[in-house]
Amino acid sequence: MNKSQALRISVGALLLLASEIAYRHFFKITPLRDYFESFILLFLVLGIYYFAKHPITRGVILGFFVTCTLVNNIHQAFYLNWINGTNYFLMFKEYYEVWHAGSAMIAAGQFTLNILWSLFDIALFIFFGKGATKRYWQVDALFYSLFIYIFVRSFFSNQEFGITAKASYSRIKVNYFALGNAIGKVLPYEIFQLSDVPKYQHNTPKQLHSPLVKNIILIQGESATTYHMSAFGYTRSTTPFLNTISQTHPMSLLKETYCAGLGTAISLPAFFNAVPKPNGLEQIISGKTNLFNLAQKAGFHTFFYSAQPETQMAMMNLIGNRWIEDLRFPTHFGYDFNQGMNDHLLLPWFEKINLNQGSHFIVLHQRGSHAVYGEYLTEKDKIFKRNTPLDNYDNTIYNTDLLIKKVFTYLEKQKSDDWVLIYTSDHGQYVTDKHANQGTTEKSNYLVPLFIYSPNKKVQALMENFRICDQMFHQQVATFIVQLLGFDMPLANCRKGYINSRLLTGDDGYFEVEPHKALMLIK
Repeated sequence: MNKSQALRISVGALLLLASEIAYRHFFKITPLRDYFESFILLFLVLGIYYFAKHPITRGVILGFFVTCTLVNNIHQAFYLNWINGTNYFLMFKEYYEVWHAGSAMIAAGQFTLNILWSLFDIALFIFFGKGATKRYWQVDALFYSLFIYIFVRSFFSNQEFGITAKASYSRIKVNYFALGNAIGKVLPYEIFQLSDVPKYQHNTPKQLHSPLVKNIILIQGESATTYHMSAFGYTRSTTPFLNTISQTHPMSLLKETYCAGLGTAISLPAFFNAVPKPNGLEQIISGKTNLFNLAQKAGFHTFFYSAQPETQMAMMNLIGNRWIEDLRFPTHFGYDFNQGMNDHLLLPWFEKINLNQGSHFIVLHQRGSHAVYGEYLTEKDKIFKRNTPLDNYDNTIYNTDLLIKKVFTYLEKQKSDDWVLIYTSDHGQYVTDKHANQGTTEKSNYLVPLFIYSPNKKVQALMENFRICDQMFHQQVATFIVQLLGFDMPLANCRKGYINSRLLTGDDGYFEVEPHKALMLIK
């Protein structure tokens, strides 16, 4: 590569990078996290296109870039996230539905600017990729080697880059992982039936009646276990509000509950899509039983306010951001994309919602007890003062109890009884003076709290189904919300349930749970 060629490719990569930055700014998409990495990736792809010897290779590279831009831009405009491996698979599996819906929207001009911008990027790529007087077969080999590598890596990987790539990744990086996952993992598992975990599928439920309540408020906890809550027998007074609520409000429900997964990126997608078993990834991607989707169908306004760093919430595409009308992170307060914030800062956002006008499904998503424990607590917030991991973890539990109390108190002051408050956690933690971890078979890692209260008689009647349960499952909470919305999905029972491990497909193992029996590890 001589200087003029290097300059040409560099200018092309810089213009494409500037275009992506501008595109994200114009359409209010999460900005790029790493400009230098994004430039290097564009330089690499454009350089390979410039020097590739065989016309077929150049066609494949151009096709890859087209999917990075045109396909990804349309997918982002429609679904509010970049495309992933399962999306690619479903795009071909259900091509008629995709084409029928997509062509109608394109004909209506819904994606005109997105398409034109993509075509501009593609034209830039082709222009700066022309002019090489000498081409090299070794460049073709490099290109194919890069994709063989990601196919093989995806097949054997227990990570899910191709499913939940971060929104701040460049389109090149996202698409590389997505295609790698689609061809290297999803396709062979589908064709050769390599997964021994049966797929979970459920049709979109029908709405049988009007919603039972107009305001559903869910405090979605983080890393909180019942093993550190005095309401469940812990020696320290970490939950004074939950300790007394069952006495002052006998219609409230406070239960120990098995979480849906041992990590946030597994538990929350399963919970917010009412998926009771492993291998429900296609069900999650389809959105047929997504709580936000059903809430919108029932006429609810949807909210998701998170105290978590935006960069750590790549799984929002699996939680259902397409159906969330008002999605906020600490960046809306001016924090950096890598920063979280104190949970109590969610309250001003919540209190600005007029609960007396319309119907609302509101999720307040905590930073809660996520490691590093107490990272966003002030010294005033810390009632246990030794500054050990154990003390700081217990401080986060205490502050979660205080948050629940504040929300509860605010709701009780409303003019109407048309509300229900639910609190649970995604998973737990195992924390002692000597240990601090998650994801193991320690009970504190998968037994989490559940609190439900409503002054509404119809909701209280539905809650009676849970009184007989000594311990519950996240699936019962999810189907409870589905029934509150008026849909015909049956309430799950507490006789048997599942806890997923590190993969949504269940191929990395999962737990089968029957309360009062030994935990059964599958695979």
